[in-house]
Amino acid sequence: MRRPLVITSLVTLLAAACGGDPATTATTDTASADALAGDTADDDTAEADTTPAADTALPPEVPLPEVWGPAVAADENPLPGVVEVTLTAAAKRVKLGGIQLDMLAYNDQIPGPTLHAKVGDELVVHFHNDLDQPTTIHWHGLRVPDAMDGTPRVQEPVPPGGDFEYRFVLRDAGSFWYHPHVRSNEQVERGLYGAIVVEEAEPAQVDVERFILLDDVLIEGGEIAPALATFMEQMHGRTGNHLLINGQLDDPLAPAVTVGHVERWRVLNPSNARTFTVGFVGDNVHWRVMGTDGGLLPEPYETDRLDIAVGQRYDLEVRYDGPGEAAFVTWIPTVNAQNQVVDAELPVVTLDPAPSTALATEAVWPSALPLPDREPNVDEQIAFDVVQGEDGNLQWRLNGQSNWRHPIFTCGEGDTVRLVLVNQAGPEHPFHLHGQFFEIVRRNGVAVTGEPGLKDTVRVPGLESVELVAYMDNPGQWMAHCHILEHAELGMMAEVVVEPAE
Repeated sequence: MRRPLVITSLVTLLAAACGGDPATTATTDTASADALAGDTADDDTAEADTTPAADTALPPEVPLPEVWGPAVAADENPLPGVVEVTLTAAAKRVKLGGIQLDMLAYNDQIPGPTLHAKVGDELVVHFHNDLDQPTTIHWHGLRVPDAMDGTPRVQEPVPPGGDFEYRFVLRDAGSFWYHPHVRSNEQVERGLYGAIVVEEAEPAQVDVERFILLDDVLIEGGEIAPALATFMEQMHGRTGNHLLINGQLDDPLAPAVTVGHVERWRVLNPSNARTFTVGFVGDNVHWRVMGTDGGLLPEPYETDRLDIAVGQRYDLEVRYDGPGEAAFVTWIPTVNAQNQVVDAELPVVTLDPAPSTALATEAVWPSALPLPDREPNVDEQIAFDVVQGEDGNLQWRLNGQSNWRHPIFTCGEGDTVRLVLVNQAGPEHPFHLHGQFFEIVRRNGVAVTGEPGLKDTVRVPGLESVELVAYMDNPGQWMAHCHILEHAELGMMAEVVVEPAE
């Protein structure tokens, strides 16, 4: 067995990873009714009515494609168009890298079960809290009704031993995720997060779908490190010293792949604070970006490296054009023996395509929805800064306030908001807007060409500005915050109200 990779980085990152087994979603049964023929005779000379009864059987539902990655939650509802699951949050003792850790899990697994459905389905989640603290579930990126958004502004946190039913229609196809919105910096760090796959009405025709969740965790003295205990963590957020791939810590993932195959990879960054830079190395593996937070792109694009901020997702097309070892890697800034900062290349998934005599796959992707073509009719600005509070801890602020108790701005359903984000501090901020999508149009006043598509999270580097065009089409009360979970916990949290149209 290979020894785990050990490096010394800016956060002394020890990284080694392996991942979950393939899992399939339960197929959806179709309801049917028996045809009953009754004797309509009123005397012994009448013949029984042999006219066939009307066929009341529901049409068969197209099965969802298999998703390789964390196990998929079984659908408890046999009816088509409804996916019904049960999620229970509870404490779990986990062995990672030979260390026994006190973690938290949904349905006894980390990450939690993958929720798998198609656009237009109703998702019903029966949630039970078996923790010793309150919690919620937030559906990151899904445009749900605000009462289902899982934030304390619209939902009383579920107490220990309590239950809550989340129920909503999946409006958008894409790659999403779920996590708590109570003490998120601690609950997410300890394992409460999971993937959501919403297939298009006609799913992409590829050989395999994979979900890769790239996370890190900070372990000190054989335990998860105490939260917010250092100035560096308050300033920059928690960056871990152990790299987790689909919740596992050991060797990199090594799935079976085949020359000529084309795969759909859904990649998510659920970490507390780290932006991951990823890409593929190897001569015979080719890839391009097919989708972002808000679903498939009208025009896919190629790149050498991809920065994935906290909370962001990307859908990739990965093609194996020939044999030869390759890898999906992440580059982590490290300090070498000469005290220089360099990028250490760490394998996340190792690839060794098996030969095949079959014809190469021709992938078929659904047509992406066109991007909105709307001019802004509302202008807003949010400035990020930080001060030291009376308790000695840092206070992160939006427009000069921490933990806003009233809306930072209000607009109407259907408004198009030009939103300028100005970072007046050194650390970066992945800004997340609940319930809506936006496009990135300018950085530091210069038009952006390399970040297409709809987003719900955008990385705002230190001392820089980003201009967005936000499509406020989902009425309700919505959180807007930095997705570095420590920054949000220390006050970088506000609310946007979208008033319903008449």
